[in-house]
Amino acid sequence: MSYMGSKCGMVGYGMYIPEGRISARELEAISGIPENTIIEKIGIKNKVAGGKEDHCVSMAIKSAQDCLKNTQIKPEEIDLIIFNGEEYKEYICWTAAIKIKKELNAINAWGFDISYRCSSTILGIKIAKDMMMANETINTVLITGGNTIAYLVDNADRKSSFMLPLTVGACSIILKKNYPRNHILETCIINESIFADDVLPRYNGSYDPRYPELAEGNGSWKIELPHYETFKKNLRERSVEAFLKAARNAMHMSRVKAEDVDYVSMVHVKRDSHEYILKALGFGLDRSNYLEDYGHIGHVDNILSLELGLQNNQIIDGSNVLMITGGLGYSFAATLIKWGKC
Repeated sequence: MSYMGSKCGMVGYGMYIPEGRISARELEAISGIPENTIIEKIGIKNKVAGGKEDHCVSMAIKSAQDCLKNTQIKPEEIDLIIFNGEEYKEYICWTAAIKIKKELNAINAWGFDISYRCSSTILGIKIAKDMMMANETINTVLITGGNTIAYLVDNADRKSSFMLPLTVGACSIILKKNYPRNHILETCIINESIFADDVLPRYNGSYDPRYPELAEGNGSWKIELPHYETFKKNLRERSVEAFLKAARNAMHMSRVKAEDVDYVSMVHVKRDSHEYILKALGFGLDRSNYLEDYGHIGHVDNILSLELGLQNNQIIDGSNVLMITGGLGYSFAATLIKWGKC
């Protein structure tokens, strides 16, 4: 039986963002990068600071509880849980979605984990929509995940300065089949695999076994950039164009023209890249929010920006919302949401 004529809508979302903050001036002392460069070029005035209790799955559970509260969805209504957080979680070889099912008491759900770095919110939305449209037994999906890759960044490493904005948090989304609001339109995901070996966390995978005691004092328990100069060159030449291609393809597939897009929910990138992408797509800077007071919370950025757009009345019933993101590896993704009653 086909369900391709059905619609998929976002019932709502929840977030967990730690209360702690670290300022650009404090980051200057750690990184050696001048405060004004951190603010004007890298693009953060302050960023979220995680506490000792802020782990990947524990944060996801908090955001899921917030999501259920906001949407008034009962745990037993959930058919599927997709954990879309980072692989750097409390334990390796551990299925986070099943732990979340247990903690929420989502007795009728089954779950699995995906990982796609900062593109995992859009990937999770696409997978959930496609599965609901193809399967009569899946009607309500919880997408939830925490982001902790920031704990692997060496903020004192100048080569890692583009990752200085990275920080921690979690978000959750409830999608429902035939929900009459906030319809998910079409998604485009593309890869630039030239970057596949350029950003590598050492000592936390099966290829490079996990012996943190070997890393003490030498910084090896961190993300490395083994081809730094080539990586920088390719990033300049390919990344922005890939953002634009994903966005334009998603709009084309959704039959939404650029002039009909009301808000752009974009992942945190350097300030000049953020402005260039908006202008290249034909959007004014007032059609988005720059996350300079939060930093880069990975896949959480898209939902945080959505929240800010709603708070600022940039998104109202009938708005077309374009989500754009890019994740290490590199993946680039975009999706359209028709906000409000459909």
